[in-house]
Amino acid sequence: MNLKKNTKRKVFSFALVAIVITLLYGAIAASGQVAPKDNVSVADSEADMPFKLLQIQADVQGSLNDMDSDVANASRNLSATGPEGAADRGVLRKLLETNSNLAEAVTVSKDGKIIVAECKGCEGGGGADISSQEHIAHILKTKTPVLSEEFLTVEGYNATALVYPVFSSQGEFLGGISAPFESDKLLDALVAPKLNGTNYSFWVMQLDGLITYDRDASQIGKNLFEDPLYKPFPSLLALGEKMIAERSGHGSYSFQFTEGNKTVVTKEVYWTTAGLYGREWRLSITRIM
Repeated sequence: MNLKKNTKRKVFSFALVAIVITLLYGAIAASGQVAPKDNVSVADSEADMPFKLLQIQADVQGSLNDMDSDVANASRNLSATGPEGAADRGVLRKLLETNSNLAEAVTVSKDGKIIVAECKGCEGGGGADISSQEHIAHILKTKTPVLSEEFLTVEGYNATALVYPVFSSQGEFLGGISAPFESDKLLDALVAPKLNGTNYSFWVMQLDGLITYDRDASQIGKNLFEDPLYKPFPSLLALGEKMIAERSGHGSYSFQFTEGNKTVVTKEVYWTTAGLYGREWRLSITRIM
């Protein structure tokens, strides 16, 4: 992870961590749970769940912040070359070399067409009109950075993108730079090392209910409020509504053990938030009660 800092970015501050700790420990206290005694392993204690969650949140938010800083730098570099300049391919290549989490990088004209596309091990030209994609439409209209919802790329894979406007040195809007990444791969690389050897699971949800990551990979890409898999479990749907309304919290729900094992179990969950530019991901750690 890069150690760059960008205090001017619209990111979640360290104050959020303190708030989340307070909220999560309040939830622990309300449920009658206590911190482990000296002879009890923290890893075996229920109190370990919010600690694990906050560790993962810090890693996820840090990775988002790093990508944000790197794409912002690329945007500034493109201001000197212009997104249609011969040097823009070099700017995109350097961005991909700098941040290994990014799957590709493209420059977009001010009418929403791809100018140049770079990805690891390949290169491409432009021409594709992506102005209808929500995050590109946002850039063209507001000329401000955005973190997209998950979308289907032109290349055919699901991704999330960080998108920045590009301006000339005179302040003229020239277009933008879009840097997609595969959020499920990013999340798995951060989550798995923290939870391996525990009995915890983990999932991530957009505020529209789309599950973008789950340790049970069969859940990824399903919508909590639309997929028939979840409809028989009202406590899960109610929890999902609560998670959307509240940025952190604690609760429980009933659900089948896995998609392949239909045994219904009760699961405890803590959740919190990571994101950029108003786009929020709900991060949830769970265990069978």
